[in-house]
Amino acid sequence: MRLPSLAAAPLAASTLPYLRTTPLALCASDTGDESALSSADTAAPSVATALLILNGVTVLWGSQHAVIKSVVDATGSPEALNAVRFGIAALVALPFAPELVGGDDSDDTWSAGAELGCWMFAGFALQAVGLQLTSASRSAFLLYLNVKLVPVLAFLLYGRQIAARTWASAAVAVAGTTLLSFDGTPPCAGDGWSLAAALTSAAFILRLERYSSRFDAAALNAATLATTAALCAGWALTAAAFDSAVPGAAELPATLARQAELMAGQAPALLYLSLVTTALANWLQALGQKSVSAQDAAIVYALDPVYGALFAAALLGERLGPQGLAGAALVLAAVALSRGGGEEGE
Repeated sequence: MRLPSLAAAPLAASTLPYLRTTPLALCASDTGDESALSSADTAAPSVATALLILNGVTVLWGSQHAVIKSVVDATGSPEALNAVRFGIAALVALPFAPELVGGDDSDDTWSAGAELGCWMFAGFALQAVGLQLTSASRSAFLLYLNVKLVPVLAFLLYGRQIAARTWASAAVAVAGTTLLSFDGTPPCAGDGWSLAAALTSAAFILRLERYSSRFDAAALNAATLATTAALCAGWALTAAAFDSAVPGAAELPATLARQAELMAGQAPALLYLSLVTTALANWLQALGQKSVSAQDAAIVYALDPVYGALFAAALLGERLGPQGLAGAALVLAAVALSRGGGEEGE
């Protein structure tokens, strides 16, 4: 038995109420005194270097879709996967974590990391659940829509002006996503979870833009991963408790032991996800976005589904059909159309 609110129930507005309202954290953080936020200790890279860094991050992200799907298919437990993945990543980043009681700078870093960790947890949890029900390549292109959602959220939350070109590119992206979703099979619940993951990912990118220029990248990354790991652990324990509550099911200790056994069988994949696509990639993202705006970073991230489809083909043997390829082409055309759209800042 999977946790009803995330894995078994169909995606509906009633199951995700926070997606229908302005997130409290997004608003509350903008009302305080910005002078309380500390300046970053890590020097910001040049724009050219930052773009190279973010391109490298995108390659790493592209590789993770197929790896996540292989682990979820083998274990049937996205919650345990994320608990192990982020638990290891948080331990690796622990030496760089800000002090728990260290004055305003440390408190502000933890506050920022806690908010980012909530968005990260939501995004990766929704992605992992979605990959139980849809293909890795299809999920990658649906998650790409975070690129289109970043400027939309910036408009809704901060009043940033959006160029007509951006709205046009968003329409093209939606058309491509529709074709992609009907590629050989009708839309499924996994597509909906992937779209929800794209929304939370867009919120994460937008909020990271605000914090990455103010805090040390390593400390911010450590605080973010610690928060995400704690939330994932709570999710895994709750899901295991639900499983154990089924009449005739094993007791909680036995359920946890079985999950640990399944995860141990996926050790190489879990280490890759934890150390490379999480701990390393998140730090590089925080470093790169010191010099690149959220909108420009989102354009770089648009190559994620391309890399995702390539890795899915190489590792899982997945192939997009003609309609799916047409949809993917429209999605990527939307990137070219939005380039140079010229959104104004806050």
